[in-house]
Amino acid sequence: MEGIFAALNFNGWTFLFQVINLVIVAVLLYFILYKPITQMVAEREHRIEGGLAEAARAREEATTLLSQYQAQLAGARAEAQGIIEQAKKAGDSLREETVAAARQEADKILARAKNEIEASRTQAIAQIRAEAAALTVMAASKVLEREITAADHQRLVEEFIAGAGKLQ
Repeated sequence: MEGIFAALNFNGWTFLFQVINLVIVAVLLYFILYKPITQMVAEREHRIEGGLAEAARAREEATTLLSQYQAQLAGARAEAQGIIEQAKKAGDSLREETVAAARQEADKILARAKNEIEASRTQAIAQIRAEAAALTVMAASKVLEREITAADHQRLVEEFIAGAGKLQ
């Protein structure tokens, strides 16, 4: 075997020092690189998990806020609909009151017109009666100027009564 070692130019002490050097480098690399890299990876993993948890909380909060917003929106729509209905009822009530007031005013005007017509009619009848009385007096004075027979007198009375009956 020594022949193989000699052909390969193998030295046991050099090999031992190389193995020791390799172990020392491995230990140094472990403490210098492996631990900090592992710690950095763990911190990064922790940060990512925290970010994911924060994102989940934010999503849940957004969902809650969306639900609240939708509920408020539905409430606002219902309130707006109620206000619209109330305004319609108030408008209908106002319209009915206005129509009723207009009808009352029209009835008052109609009653006043009927009263005025009745007063005018009564006044006209009174005026016609006065004129009829004046004409009767005139006719009576003319008749008295001449002699009246009993037949003429009867005829004049009947004409006067018939004329007075027609005036009513």
